[in-house]
This record gives sequence, C-alpha cells and structure tokens, in this order.
Amino acid sequence: MTAPILRVARRVAMAIGIGRQTADTDESRTTATVQVALPGSELRSDVPMVQLYGYASRPVPGSDLIVLFQGGDRSRGVAIASGDQRNRPNDLQPGEVCLFHPRTGSRIWMKDDGSILIAPQNGKTAIVGDLDVSGIMTGGEVVAQDVKLSTHPHGGVQAGSAQSGAPIPQ
Repeated sequence: MTAPILRVARRVAMAIGIGRQTADTDESRTTATVQVALPGSELRSDVPMVQLYGYASRPVPGSDLIVLFQGGDRSRGVAIASGDQRNRPNDLQPGEVCLFHPRTGSRIWMKDDGSILIAPQNGKTAIVGDLDVSGIMTGGEVVAQDVKLSTHPHGGVQAGSAQSGAPIPQ
C-alpha cells in the first residue's frame, strides 16, 4: 500500500517546476514555446507558453519561468508565468501596479495616489487615433504640423492695441 501512495506523492511533487529560460522564445507556432532549464540539470524544449487573455509578452533568455506538468508528467509541461528579476522596478509602493519594459525601463505606472504615469525611456509616446482630453493639459510646447503654439506668426494681420475676442467654437 505504501508504494501507490509514494507514486502519487511523487507525481504531485513533480507537477510544478521553477526554471530559467535558456533560448529565445519560438514565436513561429500558434502558441509560443520556450526552452527551460529546471533544477537537477533537467532541460525541456518546446514547452508551450500560456499567457493571460489580452496580454502578450516575449520573455528573453534568463527570465524566470513557472511550468506546470500535467499529472506530474515532466514531458507534458506548460509555462504559465514568466518574470525577469534582473530589471524589475523596485520603487513601487504597496498596492501600486506597473507595466514595465525590462530592458529599457519604460513604464505605465498606476500610483497609490490614483495618478497614472506614462514614462517612455526615450521620451516619445505615440498615440494612433483621436485623442479626447477633458481637463487641463500642462507642460511643454504644443506643435501641430510643424507650427509651435507659443511662437507661430499670424500672417496678414496688423499689430494693434485691442484684444481679440474669445475663440469661436466649430
């Protein structure tokens, strides 16, 4: 009776593994796969990587991986989580959330005070599509079609001492 219990206990113990990604993610298939080194010199290739719906990432070699093995069968693994502790932000406060790019440090940071900070490392943010802003925009220069708001000339208008009227809504 002891042998069956030991077999079940071993299968349960073998059902999860924590390892390190050793090669680039293979994106050529419907489901991306990874190669993972597990403790005890165990190397598994072509391990499918499942991610949360609506989120996609491509971990790099050296990333940590959590692998579930169906029924404890080490030939039937699925990577369910990945992380990169080498470049993880370490300045978050309790309860804060941050989407970050490990190599560059770019981030979208939902802060404890309710504000959201978008901080691209190269200083550039692209928005494709219409942008509606309700509230006050503050900060740097506004440029539209190479015309700066602060210094653009008004051609064909003579200087005078009167103030212009309020803008006319379109």
